[in-house]
Amino acid sequence: MQDSLVRRRYKIVFALLMLVVAIVFVQFASLMLASPSSSFSGGSESVTFNRERGAIYDRNGRVLALQTELDTVTAWSPHVRDPQTTAELLADILDLNQDELLERFRGSTGFLIIKRTITPTESRQVGRLISEGNLPGIRLEPDTGRSYPERHLASHLLGYVGVDNIGLDGIEYSYNNHLLSPRVDGTEASVGNRLYLTIDLTIQSELERMAHAALRQQDADSVLLLAADATTGEYLAYVSVPNFDPNVFDQYNAELRRNRPISMVYEPGSVFKVFSVASFLELGGVTPDDVFQTSGGYVSPDGGFTLRDVGNYGRLDVEGIIKHSSNVGAAYASERVQADALYHMIRRFGFGDQTGIGLPGEERGLLRDPSRWSARSKQTISIGQEIGVTANQIVAGATALANDGVLLKPHVVSRIVSPDGRVVREFGREPLREVISPRTARTLLEYMRASTDDSGTARRIRIDGVDIAAKTGTAEVFDQSIGAYSPQAFVASTLAILPADAPQLILYAVIVHPRGESIFGSRIAVPLVREAAEFLVPYLGIPTSRDQIARHSGRIAVSTPQLPELAQTVPDYWGLPKRTLLPLLERDDLTVDIRGSGWVVRQSPAPGSAAEPGMTLRLDLE
Repeated sequence: MQDSLVRRRYKIVFALLMLVVAIVFVQFASLMLASPSSSFSGGSESVTFNRERGAIYDRNGRVLALQTELDTVTAWSPHVRDPQTTAELLADILDLNQDELLERFRGSTGFLIIKRTITPTESRQVGRLISEGNLPGIRLEPDTGRSYPERHLASHLLGYVGVDNIGLDGIEYSYNNHLLSPRVDGTEASVGNRLYLTIDLTIQSELERMAHAALRQQDADSVLLLAADATTGEYLAYVSVPNFDPNVFDQYNAELRRNRPISMVYEPGSVFKVFSVASFLELGGVTPDDVFQTSGGYVSPDGGFTLRDVGNYGRLDVEGIIKHSSNVGAAYASERVQADALYHMIRRFGFGDQTGIGLPGEERGLLRDPSRWSARSKQTISIGQEIGVTANQIVAGATALANDGVLLKPHVVSRIVSPDGRVVREFGREPLREVISPRTARTLLEYMRASTDDSGTARRIRIDGVDIAAKTGTAEVFDQSIGAYSPQAFVASTLAILPADAPQLILYAVIVHPRGESIFGSRIAVPLVREAAEFLVPYLGIPTSRDQIARHSGRIAVSTPQLPELAQTVPDYWGLPKRTLLPLLERDDLTVDIRGSGWVVRQSPAPGSAAEPGMTLRLDLE
């Protein structure tokens, strides 16, 4: 009797357990056998559809990036009756490898993503086959894609998104959390925030056109052309060419997608003298009235290091160092300040650190601690060697010159706006610190303006009605493979701030490895900056002055070019390295024939010969 009761209880418990198992099995089977939802994940593949990113606009509300509604092809493997035929049909329409697709079908027991965000044409073709019953187990799932209607325009700034709609570079990466709508379980996700950039689409387009022309004309590796509002630090144009189409970013290699204005580190050359000379003045090492004898070249105190200018400029005041870009004068001036003090001034300009522009991949540049400086570091850094910068750092540093010594934080985003139109965050002028006094800043601008005079290195930059403060630069590129500066690779650049007396605009052009008509900033970067200025002055409504036009016109009406001061005889170039001779090629008043590499061993005419306009100077190097 008791055994019978126990058996009945076991049967009841067993029946209850089987009922629970049956319920669980039915629920699981209904999930597995139903058509897969768009949020289902199987194996190692997963997909989340309908997370809509907010659009990106220029400062005036013109669309730069927007969301698109496209289809994604998915497969539920248990329902794919004929993997071979299915693979053939889909591979032909979707431009996929048939064998690889067949392998995926045979290796899967669940959900597969065949191809994300297909084109409308592909969608129509696949949809027709599905409706005809030729693709059992295949579905078209609504998905979101990203479209860049201006294609290559501002591509390095915008960046791009991956197949999962997540930003991978540029603005798309940095502001991904703002642009991407939040996940809402069980409901359709809302739209993300809208982003308004500081760039002006018209300016960006025009400057990109100019940069592409310079890239072709100079047969260069790349060209950078940056335009910033001097009063706010906002970028109006952020140009780096060659560029890429973010709609199909995976068709370009990593080097083409590289954001050069913030990631390419290079020696700036003579452009950097505006920052070193400003530092000398601010530290009290030199005064505007100090004069340096440059005729004999520079010899370091220990006699182990020498520098010479390509021209004989004689006695130069501090303005003359900038105007004639005198390496000798800058080196002598650097002796008046301590290494630690110079280092800290350069750091205050923002070099050796990130600017905080808010873009991924920003480099700090190269500025070693003074404890690692050599006996020549102070002099070479002062002339833009032995220091690595980015183009963005140069523009950021220039804001201190344009704002009475106050350094501004550069930025590329104007505001973030929610889907309902509420301003989430607004970005404006952000002063970081006072680097130099207003007096020093204005003095440097006047020195840079003097470089546009007839005998200055930036004389070709002048435009009617606006005084421009400018500095040119030509730098060699250090070749790690040979442990020395390359005899073929150069970086030509020009920095301009205008108007000089009331700065509103900063322009900076960099031409990397030019192989065309010249390698010098004064020859090839200056015309690019001038062309940009000629477009931007009327476009931005920068005021011009008839007085400035009259004075400017007087400066243009020059006669036969003159040789440098105190250069009635041919200087002695014996022993000079090739890189110190290169600026000779910029001269309008003589033809220079440099042969070989190394150091000068012979020259013709001989030193001391009469110097005549139009003469040919031959220099043999070994």
